[in-house]
Amino acid sequence: MRLPVVGLVALMAAGCGGPATTMARDDPELRVGAIISQTGVYAMLGDEMETAMRLYLKRHGGELGGRPARLIVADDGGAADRGRQEAGRLVERDRVDVITGLLASPVAVSAVEEAGRTPVVIANAGADELGGPGVFRVSYTNHAHGYAAGRYAAERYGGSGAVLMASDYSGGVETLDGFEEGYGAGRLERILTPYGKTQDLAPYLARIPPDAEVLYAFYAGGEAVTFAKAFKQLGYDSKIRLLTCQNITDEDVLAAIGPDAEGITSVGLYSPALDNPENAAFVDMWKAETGLNPSAVALQSWDAMRLIDAAAARGGDLTKALGEVGELASPRGRLRLDPITHDPVQNWYARQYQNGINRVIATIPPKE
Repeated sequence: MRLPVVGLVALMAAGCGGPATTMARDDPELRVGAIISQTGVYAMLGDEMETAMRLYLKRHGGELGGRPARLIVADDGGAADRGRQEAGRLVERDRVDVITGLLASPVAVSAVEEAGRTPVVIANAGADELGGPGVFRVSYTNHAHGYAAGRYAAERYGGSGAVLMASDYSGGVETLDGFEEGYGAGRLERILTPYGKTQDLAPYLARIPPDAEVLYAFYAGGEAVTFAKAFKQLGYDSKIRLLTCQNITDEDVLAAIGPDAEGITSVGLYSPALDNPENAAFVDMWKAETGLNPSAVALQSWDAMRLIDAAAARGGDLTKALGEVGELASPRGRLRLDPITHDPVQNWYARQYQNGINRVIATIPPKE
């Protein structure tokens, strides 16, 4: 796998967080514990996450911050109890220096509780309650995800006539809460489906009020595939405007959705079509490795490793260093962590899926 020299240099400079010294190569191994869904409803997302993390190490010579590094992967199966067990094992048995990964919010909450003093870099989970002095997030909060979509919908569709639909767990409910606040029209009707158990969405889609003008939907992983197919095949694309979370048309599920994704508008933090040098190099590298466009999950997982890399390069206590990294160059555009919450401050993008790509149709800057 080869990259253009300019793109490769840009990626290496942005990713390493500082130059590696000769002496740094004699430092002890840096152990990164990655809790990833290799089985369960989010397994297809887990594949992207692990690929991105291993690719980061490959492209950086197996080092983070100039130290030899090892990725130790644990499968949470999409279950909170199992995530807690794996976090305990990684800390006690494998003695990892940092925990990362964490796709589902319930898993992340349990893992953070179990991690104790071991720092946690969250690569995907958006639970609003996640936080603390040792918790750092390169993805988003559920509230911020929905809030950005609500702001866009209010401006684009006029701020009235919206109905909400989501999987009934923290990720879905908190995202809908954020949408309501951003939309600014008060309490909106919600249609919630049992998490991980609903294969037939027809009875739920039938509950959309006939006078509703916009449906905002949150689903991820296998549930995103189920929703997108049902919405199109049951003819709702001709009945109501659809706006979705980034997960429904993320690149990691589009192959499974197929042509039913065409025309869907979503709000997310990333698109392979973003026009900046870091993204051009990232997309070229990912395509060379996988033959596909990178997903938001892949991008977030890459940036999680980038953050750990930059912190490790600072030396000293890793938790303290993670809080001092500040702004990272990212394929998504400007990314910095809030110094108090350690949550990301970033642009969001309205994207329309057309002819195999999530084309950016609007930028939604952060409210700072």
